[in-house]
Amino acid sequence: MDISQAIAELNKLNTKEKYEQMIETAAIITKLLEPEGIEPIVVGGLSVTIYTQADYMTRDIDFVSDGYEQVSKLLNALGFSKDNNSRHFYHSDLEVVIEIPDNYLDGDYDRLVKVELDNGRHVNLISIEDIIHDRLKAAVHWHNVEDREWGFKLLTGSYDTLDLDYLYNKLETLGEKIELDTWIDEIKSLQQS
Repeated sequence: MDISQAIAELNKLNTKEKYEQMIETAAIITKLLEPEGIEPIVVGGLSVTIYTQADYMTRDIDFVSDGYEQVSKLLNALGFSKDNNSRHFYHSDLEVVIEIPDNYLDGDYDRLVKVELDNGRHVNLISIEDIIHDRLKAAVHWHNVEDREWGFKLLTGSYDTLDLDYLYNKLETLGEKIELDTWIDEIKSLQQS
């Protein structure tokens, strides 16, 4: 895929639902960065959207990626623009925002999930345990009610397949442990009723 093909593919996304626009945009960018040896990882709200099968919706794509300069040049070539003082790239036709909050994943690279799309493209996705931990931290440290709600939903939806030992080992504070214990107690209570 070259830039002109990618632009044509992005232009076709205008008629698609927001979730499909977002995941396809992320997959196109991932595909274009492959020859550069850059593998962006979807984190943040879009990862929650993917794990909840679009139950949660976000308007931005957060990537953890090295090669910021190459990614920035690619996004500009694809029609994304960026204000000088902003960290956000915006595509006005798609109304999609991309942010690259970091070049290092706060999680385990060996746990990344490769999400294959029907068209042969893919996105690299943060692990369920790492995104749950991310939401849990926001709930505890910033008292974010929405992150508490979605972190709990993610935990509930994947409880039987989660690596709880890994999740507990990621906890950084007693407050995080107390919150996770509370979530797990609620899940066990729901399972018993």
